[in-house]
Amino acid sequence: MEEKKNEKNSLDEQGVIFLSGPINQATADHICQKIIEFSISGKKEYIQLIVNSPGGELSAGFAIIDIMAWSSVPIYTTGIGMVASMGLLIFMSGQKGRRVITNNTSLLSHRFWSLQIGNHSQLLAQRKQQDIEHQRILNHYLKHTNIKSIPELESSILRDVDTWLTPEEAVQYGIADIIEK
Repeated sequence: MEEKKNEKNSLDEQGVIFLSGPINQATADHICQKIIEFSISGKKEYIQLIVNSPGGELSAGFAIIDIMAWSSVPIYTTGIGMVASMGLLIFMSGQKGRRVITNNTSLLSHRFWSLQIGNHSQLLAQRKQQDIEHQRILNHYLKHTNIKSIPELESSILRDVDTWLTPEEAVQYGIADIIEK
């Protein structure tokens, strides 16, 4: 247990945050808290966010993205293992020029899905929220990649089916900047 605590302190000392596993409210709370702490302390030149995630909840992921944008300290991202779905949106939010992926990283881009239940009025309200979320995702891709239009985006990496990308394709589309070999 002591070794794990020392490892955590060492990462904190280096300004490193590790995002691993599914993204949910607890994950978002932890990541946001760390970004806020590093930003307020003013002791770091940059924050290194390492992403290895299959994705997860949209609201939790966008909370992380919003805090990344708020941070007074630049956030560099590194993708390892699997960077998928909401994990990909968080990864691409890193400082342009400093978004690094390793050579063996698997990247997945896809449209979000949800399962809804409720009465007719609830379903209509949920549909409005889904439309808002879909537009938010489209705008995020257009802001953080080199894709310039929604038709281009929907025909290349945000299609009706899962789109797996090689690290080279991620750089080509402007999702990542550097492949660490």
